[in-house]
Amino acid sequence: MSEYRSGSFTSGYEEFWRKSNDFADEAIRSSSVVLDTNAVLNLYRMKPSARNEYLQVLEKVSDRIWIPRQVADEFHRNRLSSVANYQNSLAEKYEAILEAAKVLKDSLRDFYRLHSLADGRSSDYLAPLNELISGVTDSIAKEVAEYDLNPGSLLSDDPILAKLAVLFDGKVGERLPEEEEAEVKKEALRRGTEKVPPGYIDIKKKGEAGYGDFLIWTEMMGNAKTTKKGVLFVSTDTKEDWIRSQCGMPIGPRPELVREMRETAGVSYHQVPLSIFLTRAAEVFDVEVSQGTIDQANESASETDKARRHILKRREQLTDLDRRIAEVQGMQDAFESDRDAAIAAKSAAENDLDGENGPEYRKAMYREVDVAEARLAQIEQQLAGIRNGLGSLKAQRDSFATEIQVLERWAI
Repeated sequence: MSEYRSGSFTSGYEEFWRKSNDFADEAIRSSSVVLDTNAVLNLYRMKPSARNEYLQVLEKVSDRIWIPRQVADEFHRNRLSSVANYQNSLAEKYEAILEAAKVLKDSLRDFYRLHSLADGRSSDYLAPLNELISGVTDSIAKEVAEYDLNPGSLLSDDPILAKLAVLFDGKVGERLPEEEEAEVKKEALRRGTEKVPPGYIDIKKKGEAGYGDFLIWTEMMGNAKTTKKGVLFVSTDTKEDWIRSQCGMPIGPRPELVREMRETAGVSYHQVPLSIFLTRAAEVFDVEVSQGTIDQANESASETDKARRHILKRREQLTDLDRRIAEVQGMQDAFESDRDAAIAAKSAAENDLDGENGPEYRKAMYREVDVAEARLAQIEQQLAGIRNGLGSLKAQRDSFATEIQVLERWAI
């Protein structure tokens, strides 16, 4: 069904279904294997056993691996922060599980005490449950302990980087000349405005700074024109400007990308997530890739997607905060104007008191001064509340902005 046939009910509609395993297997056997930044950084989020199986698969395709220069740049910028963020994520999840286990134990104990169900033998009844809960937390603690990386040790001795240096030697794209890169940025902005894949989502979020995805795509097409080999892009990126989805399920690469690669380089293009690549490569090359390794690849992709969704949520909240800050700033400006008017009214009333006027007039001026002072005190109190609220909004905004920066390094 890959070639159009006149009168066919299915030919020409391939973009609406997933490619078969045979198609992916053939791509693994013969295509250039291009790794996205997230696919390489996943090595730093795996346990040693899974990491070794992944590297074993890469060795099987080492003669056809190709790494865009932009991927190499992103990898080196984010290698250590990727490890630090993963460590923090593990620690936070472990603490959350310990807290949940404590709550469960306390709730069970209180339930037995409240209802006197154990006839004074609550500890006997709770012991098996507590043992089971402790078994779960101990198992998770062991899982966390098995993660063997930390940023400090990797600064001077990184065994993963050493292996990648050998695997990727001579297989990394050259940096584009400045003039050519400037043209790529210009084209990325145009495509971002017109929502032409890939990269328009990052362009929308970051402007010119978000042109990385399109640069990777440009490099891939340039390399394919030279090698005349099909391209298999291994990535955990499931954004809509890379992947076509229906009913929330990924189908495959955007048809526009398949067509552009064909028209520009004359070769095929396919994209698979890391978990599928490892699963099919295990079959193709008859190497062992355990379900645990597949699960870790899937988990990492899921965490990355979750981080991206959280980034989008935070960006929406930032937009709302900016609107609220502008509104509160406007209120502050209005109240400051009212305060200045109250000060002027008080000053005018006090000046009139110094004049040679009758007692009734002076009495009226005293009343005006009192009213102006009361109004001024009220305005100052309201202004204090507005300033505090504005400070809180700005602090929340700064917190969200920092969180987005951290998550973007994690979900690159």
